Amino acid sequence: MTLLELILVMFIMAVVLGGGLGLFASIDPGRGAAAGLVRNVVRSAQNTAIARQAPASVSIDAESGTLTAHVLQVVGTWHFEHHRLDGGNDLGGQVNRELFVPDGYMGEALSFTERVGEVAAIPVDVDPAFDFTDGFAIECVLRHEGVGGGRALSISDHVRLELGKGGVLRASFRAKTRKDGNEQKGGNVIVQSGPGVISPEHWTRVRVSYDRREFALAVEGVVVASVQETAPVWAIDGPLVLSDEHRTFPGSIDNLVISAVQSDTAAVLPDTVRIRSAPAAIHFAAGGGLDRTAHPQPAEITLEFDDGTQTVVGVGFYGTVE
Repeated sequence: MTLLELILVMFIMAVVLGGGLGLFASIDPGRGAAAGLVRNVVRSAQNTAIARQAPASVSIDAESGTLTAHVLQVVGTWHFEHHRLDGGNDLGGQVNRELFVPDGYMGEALSFTERVGEVAAIPVDVDPAFDFTDGFAIECVLRHEGVGGGRALSISDHVRLELGKGGVLRASFRAKTRKDGNEQKGGNVIVQSGPGVISPEHWTRVRVSYDRREFALAVEGVVVASVQETAPVWAIDGPLVLSDEHRTFPGSIDNLVISAVQSDTAAVLPDTVRIRSAPAAIHFAAGGGLDRTAHPQPAEITLEFDDGTQTVVGVGFYGTVE
């Protein structure tokens, strides 16, 4: 009986160990690592959209197997308090102290009313954070105090916000194009509102934004003009100028906030993994959910391995990554 029991035990152990080894052999740690890389990048963008309450995205280059998270990062904030051009980045700037007025939107503001030729210039081009290549956002509060129109601000003369007659707002940026392998200046991309969006003697919140999908102009949180565009923005190589020497802004400006789309987390998949199918980009709205204008359906990234098997990384409407 002892010999029979020993043989039976050895048989059971052989069956268990054989099955266990087969199970472990079927586990490929590389598969989990590849899917984990994708999930990490997507979750990084989604977490940033939640934390900053700002849009974020993940660009996907299927050919090179590269995924890059892009986030909208504040690079300068100006409230024009204490007669200073302090944007939180020690850039300084040049301004006539007489342009500061006490009745701003919050505290002091800069007023160019009846100050023909006066400007405030801030050398943002020396700060590498002011890279608008992949997009930007400009938020400010304007008050129209005179007659006619003028230029509220320009950045490197490639990005502009202007007020026209009848309370019309107009924004533009210079696109970057490529010809024969060389980068060159493209045309101006323009959005313009209808009349009356800016009322005289009232503070009005204005936002200009671009994310390589849409160039939009919003007033008091409502989009009043937009155009579809995907071109990168020409490099910032000059200062931020408030008002204009030749087209003086007939009013005041306050609470200026400038943001730039910057690359964050990136991942390159190993050679044994290919991106079989995926959108060119996954866009998250402020708050972390998928941007429904870009994704009417949940997004999916399908990974294919050398043996032909596939793994799908899904992103739900609420930004959950599976």
